[in-house]
Parts: sequence; C-alpha cells; structure tokens
Amino acid sequence: MERHVINLEKQRFIRDCKQVLKGERVTDSLRRTIIHSSPGHIEYLKRDMDMAEARLVDIVIAKVKEESKKALSASSQRINILAISVLENLSTESQEFAIEEIMKRYRESINPVKALYYDLQEIMFLYDSRPKNKHHQFLIDRFREIQAFEKIIMAIDRDIRDLAECKQRVNKLKNEHNYPNTSEHLKRIVDLHNEMLQWKTLFEKFPDWINENSLPVVAKGTICTTIKKLFK
Repeated sequence: MERHVINLEKQRFIRDCKQVLKGERVTDSLRRTIIHSSPGHIEYLKRDMDMAEARLVDIVIAKVKEESKKALSASSQRINILAISVLENLSTESQEFAIEEIMKRYRESINPVKALYYDLQEIMFLYDSRPKNKHHQFLIDRFREIQAFEKIIMAIDRDIRDLAECKQRVNKLKNEHNYPNTSEHLKRIVDLHNEMLQWKTLFEKFPDWINENSLPVVAKGTICTTIKKLFK
C-alpha cells in the first residue's frame, strides 16, 4: 500500500512537470511538492529518469522556486504594508481616550487605552482594603460602571478584528511558502493582539471588582480570586 502511494506521487510529479514544460500553469500540488520537499526527496522523485528528463525537471524546479521567491517577496511587502497600516490606524490610539491624570505618568507616545489598563491593573494589585492614593480613587469613581468602558471596548474590538485579519494573512503566507516571517511589524501585530484581549478582559471585569470590594466587609480571598480569574 505504501509503495503504491509513493508511485502515485512520483507519477503526479512527473506529469505536472511535463505540463509546465508544455506551457500550462504550475499546479498547487507541484508548487507545494517543490517548495516543501527536502533535496533528498526531490532526488527520489527524479530517480529512474534518464539524463534528459532529469534536466527538464530541474528546469521546472528552478522555474517554480524563482516564481515562489518573487511571490514571497511581493506578499511579504504587501503584508508589511498592511501591518504598518493597521498599527498606524488603531482606534484605541484616539486622543478621545487620553486621560490627563493617567497620561502624564507615562511616555508621550503610549497608547492611552494601554495606559489606562496599566493603571487599573496597578489599582487591583496594590489594593489593601482601600485605594492606595487619590489617583486610584479617582479612577475607581470614574470607572465604577461598565458603561464607562463602552466606547473603549468598541475601539478595542475594532482593533482586535483588524489585527486578527492581519495575523490570518501572515499565517497564510507562512503556510504557502514554508517561510518563518520575522518582520518586526508582524511581531508587534501578534503581541498587540494578545495584549488587547487582556485589556478587554480587565475592563469588562473591573466594575465587578469594584462591587466586590465595596461591601462593608470584604470576604477573605475575594481580591486574589478576582485577579486570578483575570490573569489566569
């Protein structure tokens, strides 16, 4: 059974190569075989060919590799352009979300929603029966209700969709060409997508955390339990 499958693969490979030499398009199957196969496997597929046939197959292999290289370069450029476009047009970068009391604590270029996330995270980790300082109390009062996060979460959702679409295009490129794209722009896309999922989780749960800790007596372990749920 295994020998029969291997023979079929070789026959399909030879057939597709001959079709290319006749001027027909490169099939997806042939492209995958040439791009993903090791040199040893290619040599195996060429075994038992005479010198003339092997030379013609080598011409096809070189043609497919060159086309794939050009396609990879063009696709990489398109993906990088897309990544840069997404990163430069984030909804969460809007100054609408910049809170002066928060922004002055961070570098000027920080995403205002990310800065808010850091501050709310700090409140939760440093909380000990009462807010640590006036700044913490200010934010607790401002974001006591989930409605206070409505526009922020909508912006996060838009960005997550754009980032996810970019990630899908990158994964398609990598799968098609068996190529680990290590662009810094693409790394930022992946990292930011994961970060924003955490932002959204915290913002959705923050009013619940406030309610839990606004009770006359805070049950032992309540704070730790909530934080574990958020960051597990």
